Amino acid sequence: MTTNPADSGKTGEDLVFGKNAVKSALETLPERCSMIFLSDKIPASERDDLIAACKKSGVRWQSVKAAVVERLCPGVRHQGVVAKVLPVVLTDLDDFFEGLAAAGGPALIIFADHVQDPQNLGALARSSEVFGAAGIVIPKRRSVLPTSTVMRTSSGAIARIPVVGIVNAARALREFKEKGFWIMGLDHSAEDILWECEIPEKAVLVVGSEGRGISRLTRENCDFLVRIPMRGRTGSLNAATAGAIGMYEWFRTLSKGWSGTQGNTGPGGARAG
Repeated sequence: MTTNPADSGKTGEDLVFGKNAVKSALETLPERCSMIFLSDKIPASERDDLIAACKKSGVRWQSVKAAVVERLCPGVRHQGVVAKVLPVVLTDLDDFFEGLAAAGGPALIIFADHVQDPQNLGALARSSEVFGAAGIVIPKRRSVLPTSTVMRTSSGAIARIPVVGIVNAARALREFKEKGFWIMGLDHSAEDILWECEIPEKAVLVVGSEGRGISRLTRENCDFLVRIPMRGRTGSLNAATAGAIGMYEWFRTLSKGWSGTQGNTGPGGARAG
């Protein structure tokens, strides 16, 4: 499990706690771990394993009294193991565009439209890295930010992919259009089906928030909307699952090669106003 002490103004670092979560941080993000605290109450064999992992990753560790760990993470199931990790720093949109221009070629951007659940953002980040997305864009207001909870859920992927913080969603989407990207929104009420559309090589995949979906202004700036067909009674997928399906379809299209050109389009072949 994880917590973000930065929210309470105590420190600029996040805390990852629990044996499995800390082991995962040591294995996948050792450069972001600044210190591991081990309670003197945990079994010797488990402490030895964790110390060995710290030594292998080159991360400092310290054996402390159980009360110290409890003060760091009060009232949670920390299992006597806590890691201090550096927070994820948001990337500026202009800097992100420079990196995209240098990379060239097809690119998928995930636009998380006011996603507020850290579990969903973490899962989106994990899928984004797996399917080769170039980055994730999140509004700085009314959205969850990359805390250690997100890091844990993403298995560290949130720290291995650019996360772009924006202030105005509509303006950012217009800037993506100016850079040659097409904006594709996932909406369960859309007429067009995801895998029946011609997916652009340079695409921004918009994933709506939990419950409300894509906001009105963001929807108006989408070039086209697509839906994922469903047969069950639930009626919708959560943000992370829907986003992963959209990413996979872009990746599948990339893998088999596009039939069109770099500037291919979505349904109807025309850019939205």
